Amino acid sequence: MRRRATNRSPHPLVPDTVRAVISGWVDSNWLRVIAYGVAAAAALHAGMREQRRRPHAASREIWPAFWFLTAALLAVMALARAADIGELVSQFGRRTARDEGWYEIRREYQAAAVASVGAIWFIAVVVAVWRVPERRRRYLPAALVVFTLVCFAGIRIISLHQVDTLLYNRPIRGVRIVSIVELTGVALTILATYWHPFARAEYGDGTVRLMPGDVDLDRRPSST
Repeated sequence: MRRRATNRSPHPLVPDTVRAVISGWVDSNWLRVIAYGVAAAAALHAGMREQRRRPHAASREIWPAFWFLTAALLAVMALARAADIGELVSQFGRRTARDEGWYEIRREYQAAAVASVGAIWFIAVVVAVWRVPERRRRYLPAALVVFTLVCFAGIRIISLHQVDTLLYNRPIRGVRIVSIVELTGVALTILATYWHPFARAEYGDGTVRLMPGDVDLDRRPSST
């Protein structure tokens, strides 16, 4: 019986190998740590820029403290991700559930907690969009994205089985959904930090000075 020769080209294996390396790199914990660190540095930079321009602008128009607080929060999230604090808290919760005898019904409490986080997120977003004054609107995109990342971290810590299955066991192109969501959120945070960071400064004599990143929509072409 003649054996059929099989000649397999090694070339198709190259894209698969490269794809596996890239997906593993994107899905790494340290990439997310670095991403949070870059976002924190961007927020700190935005705060320092506004702090330098504060003497030349109306105090109610700029809010550098927002960027400094955001930078501190993102730095804490970077450290928590590096130390895997979320997993430690989740393990502590499971151990407490076993010790107190409600481990078998823990999913009911977890589902209620996830629903509560979702409700808090929704209410906070609606109130922020509705109530934030016009002069603070430029901070709203960054605030909403960072708040969403915080709520997402809370949902991960709750560790409801159905949610964990979706986030960790349903990869897209080899990358887990949890990594995609976090990296996307951090990227949007960085974009929001540099999007329209300054508003127009109004002075006591009624003059207006445009700050970097602004477009004067009220400007009309001069007639000659």
